[in-house]
Amino acid sequence: MRSAPLLVLLSACDPPPPASEPFSDAAVAALMAFDNADSADLARAFEQLEGEIAADLDLDADASQRSLTPARLTEADVEHLEHPERDPARALPVALAGSSDWPLVEHPRVALVADQSDIEPFAESYSRTFLEGESCFLSECAFLRSENHVVKANPAMTVPYVVFKDWRRFELSDGRGALASRGWMKEGADGNDGKGRIEQSFAIELWTEQDDGSTLRLMVLWAETTFDPPQDDDLVVLTTRLGIDLLFASHDDWIAANP
Repeated sequence: MRSAPLLVLLSACDPPPPASEPFSDAAVAALMAFDNADSADLARAFEQLEGEIAADLDLDADASQRSLTPARLTEADVEHLEHPERDPARALPVALAGSSDWPLVEHPRVALVADQSDIEPFAESYSRTFLEGESCFLSECAFLRSENHVVKANPAMTVPYVVFKDWRRFELSDGRGALASRGWMKEGADGNDGKGRIEQSFAIELWTEQDDGSTLRLMVLWAETTFDPPQDDDLVVLTTRLGIDLLFASHDDWIAANP
């Protein structure tokens, strides 16, 4: 759990700059194309995102220089997913890119850890149940699907919730390997201390193989949380960005500790 002084420090930071329209369009296209029988649309979206990241972000800089604010979602963007009956445009968007020194082949192993409590930032508990692909995802299966029961805690609230996460292995048009993940909540969740509620959440993640053997990472998250008392949107976005950056680091730490 992060301390209140850290949240005060974060509140003094500037929010991420707006993403370009091509970046936002590609992020939504990836979310929508995730289950397509042909992975070509997903590959095109990822390649567009790679280009936008290369043009706008410094992967060697701190998180503030690797973050963008994508466009908000519409109902048409998420109508293919079971989700709460709320306007998706109310979900705050944040995107963070990063570079992992570990090759792409190492990253799918992290998804197969059933107890993610020590990997997921701010998680008091995180139990993953596999719905498809657990025994074959590292070999011949393209998809891995899961249901996750999570309890997250931070200074604002503690909330138990269920999130569904899927992964897909595929190739980009130039033959490089890629991994996608999609996450979403079917129902909102009340905080167990009465201080807030997660109303809705949608996420798309990418990992792409780079020529130097490293892996490019990107997470785009749209989430709506209500707080009592209310919290400033910029503070919520900055705290979310911190959590994503910690997640990138903890994935790399797990790989290092589990060769």
